[in-house]
Amino acid sequence: MAGKNMQKSKVKVVDNFLPEKDFEQIKSVLEGSDIPWYWNEESIPEKDNSYYDDTPQLCHTFINWNEDGVAIISPFFNIFKSTGCLLKLSAHSLVKFKANLNYRTLENQVGGFHTDFQEEQKNGVTTSILYINTNNGGTQFEDGTRVKSIANRIVKFDCSTKHAPVSCTDKKRRIVVNFNYYKSKEIMEKNYIGKK
Repeated sequence: MAGKNMQKSKVKVVDNFLPEKDFEQIKSVLEGSDIPWYWNEESIPEKDNSYYDDTPQLCHTFINWNEDGVAIISPFFNIFKSTGCLLKLSAHSLVKFKANLNYRTLENQVGGFHTDFQEEQKNGVTTSILYINTNNGGTQFEDGTRVKSIANRIVKFDCSTKHAPVSCTDKKRRIVVNFNYYKSKEIMEKNYIGKK
C-alpha cells in the first residue's frame, strides 16, 4: 500500500473511499469521452519555482478563483456533489479542485516535489488526492512514503506536505482528482487564502 515510513508520516490513506456505485459514476465521467482535458505544458509551472517540473499533463479544472471568490467553471462539478464525495471529504470550502491525467512512461518517474500553494497561502488547507484508476504509479512524499494508485483510494495530508506524482508504466494513463480545501468555517476564516 505505502512505503515503510507510513507510520511516521502525516499522510492518511483511505481505501474504498466512496460506495462503489458512486465512485463508478465519477470514474465513468473521467474516463469517458465527454469530459474535455486541457494541455498543460508543465506539471509544475514557472521555471523560477524550486519545484519546477516540465513534464506535460492534461488537466480539467472544476473551480476557479476570481476577485469575487470561487466560481464553478465545469459542468462536471455536480458529479462530485451528487455522489456525496465533497460531503465525505468534509470540505467546507474548496480552494483548488481539478483532475490530472498523465500518460504512461517507459519507467516509473517521480515528478517534482511540491506543495499546491505558496508558503503564505497554505495555512489550514488540506490536500486530498482521489485515485481514479488502478496502476503502478502513485504519489511519493518527501519522507519516503509512497502511496500506490488504487481506484477509489484517497490520500489526505496537510497542504504544506511536499509530494510528487509517480507515473505509471502498466496502463495507458493515470488519472487523479486533486482537492484542496478548508475543513471548517473557523479554519477558513482564520486562514482565508483570498484575504488581503
